[in-house]
Amino acid sequence: MNINNGVKAVTARDSLVIDILCSEFGVGAVDQAMRHIDSYKIHRTEKSSIIQEHFNRLCYEWQIGNAKGYLESLATDLQHYIICHLMEDYINDKTRKEA
Repeated sequence: MNINNGVKAVTARDSLVIDILCSEFGVGAVDQAMRHIDSYKIHRTEKSSIIQEHFNRLCYEWQIGNAKGYLESLATDLQHYIICHLMEDYINDKTRKEA
């Protein structure tokens, strides 16, 4: 799947995580999150504890099959930040392994 919103082009190395996120949360949610990547980059430091708290809970909910329900229960901006965090975390891990 290829999503390009004018803010960030999807490359081959990150398309796997995009596909997984689209499958779990829907193309619309992922597309909206990608449109807010700049906002995430601005706020990720000041909201890092909140993002991390909900990210950890999302990981648990994902294991029990309720990731989408949990994510949808959060405020819209937090949903976007968590999806962006998932993408960034995956890409950072991938980049470290390739280096």
